[in-house]
Amino acid sequence: MTRFQPDWESLRAHQIPSWFGEAKFGIWSHWGPQSVARSGDWYARHLYGTQPWSEPWERKRATRQHAHHRAHFPAGAGAKDLFDRWRAERFDPDELIDLYVTSGARYFVALATHCDNFDLWDSRQHGWNAARVGPRRDIVAAWERAARAAGLPFGLSFHHNWTWRWLDVAHGRDPGTGRPYDGALSRRDGTGTWWEGLDPAELYPERHDPGARPPARVAARFYARVREALDRYRPDLVYLDDGRLPFDEGSVVESEPVSTAGLELLAHYYNTCPTGGLVTVKQVPDADRTAVVLDCERRQLDAAQAWPWQFDTSDGEWFDCSDDDPMFHPRKTAQQVIHTLVDVVSKNGCLLLNIPQHADGTVDARARDLLAEVGGWLRVCGEGVYGTTPWLRAAEGGTGLGGTKGYEGYNEADRAYRPGDIRFTRRGDTLYATLLAWPARTAVITSLGTAEGLLDRRPERVELLGHGPVSWRLGPEALYADLPPDPPTTAAYMLKIT
Repeated sequence: MTRFQPDWESLRAHQIPSWFGEAKFGIWSHWGPQSVARSGDWYARHLYGTQPWSEPWERKRATRQHAHHRAHFPAGAGAKDLFDRWRAERFDPDELIDLYVTSGARYFVALATHCDNFDLWDSRQHGWNAARVGPRRDIVAAWERAARAAGLPFGLSFHHNWTWRWLDVAHGRDPGTGRPYDGALSRRDGTGTWWEGLDPAELYPERHDPGARPPARVAARFYARVREALDRYRPDLVYLDDGRLPFDEGSVVESEPVSTAGLELLAHYYNTCPTGGLVTVKQVPDADRTAVVLDCERRQLDAAQAWPWQFDTSDGEWFDCSDDDPMFHPRKTAQQVIHTLVDVVSKNGCLLLNIPQHADGTVDARARDLLAEVGGWLRVCGEGVYGTTPWLRAAEGGTGLGGTKGYEGYNEADRAYRPGDIRFTRRGDTLYATLLAWPARTAVITSLGTAEGLLDRRPERVELLGHGPVSWRLGPEALYADLPPDPPTTAAYMLKIT
């Protein structure tokens, strides 16, 4: 067994566990106290209002969420006050994991700590946690037990490296009253309150100028908490919400001096994880693509990758949202999820889909319908998804991914695919060609024409999954497959070519 050292040269010898390349589809519970407001992402920051240095997109969202907070919460309530209101009283991890397995998920990831700096486990490092406040329950442990019982690889996501530049706003003042926000509170202010004994100074970052770099102790505390969770729950996957290793060079928040504790964490994790472990970050040079796995947030790639990677997205906002204003991410259709899955898998990726939960722990009927439809499609076409590898060509057709948009350069969309838009995967000698739109009568696959030179031998059989064998013919310009009048599946239609 390789014994990893905390340097990139050693960590590049790490191999991505085989389960990840085979799983293809996972469910994420990106759930926590911010779901209380039902007002979408970044709520714990934006409840304090707009900031002079905010970008236009953030100012618009912050204005709306600050107004929502003033309308629904008492004066002076801050991010910490969401924690006590989050009770998770109907949270049933076994029932939800059952739902996700039925939908076709082959791995599961739980939120461990978001940018609001609240640990969802019984942390010995941090008093602001779900076992002590709010649910008074170890949420991570509950998820871990349920996922393991169902045989799913289990992952954890960490986002509190952002807290330094995310909850700094708690040190401001209400522009209307001049009253300091709750970042100014101390432990003694909690006497006689629900948060008695807890210290706001451990929750909110110390006061600093915008753009200032955090001291080394902030990075050390971040990694101590992450390591505690990894040692206790032994996750198979670790999601770090950063471009590079948090607080190191290239991180969204570089410490002063830059921290190398991320390398020490990787070495420790890979040396102790029973299944080999994998860690995802969002900017990975080619040389490091086995040391850490590339994660693309709401950003599809236009070409197959040499190493497995992950595309993560959500059915709507990352946190529960009752508002359908265009500024919020819209809910997804099953067709969009299936199209995204097919596209990502054809390029050697895995799709991690967040299903937002209400504060009480439940998911709504719309999400259940979406999962049922995705699961039904995978029961018919999963053989061309799970355990497959990219073919010589990932795709054909004229409908591209389009330009990036949004504050993170997102490019996901519910695209109007046309006949001729096709994605390919393979399993051994079997090739799968998935049609993203239903042709009138005949599927035309130009990549399989003899003139292309991509087939090493002539096909023996062509089958439409969910229907059966179909007649076909092979010419220099294309393979032609005659289809039945009605499609046997929804959203995407898979031809199995043996």
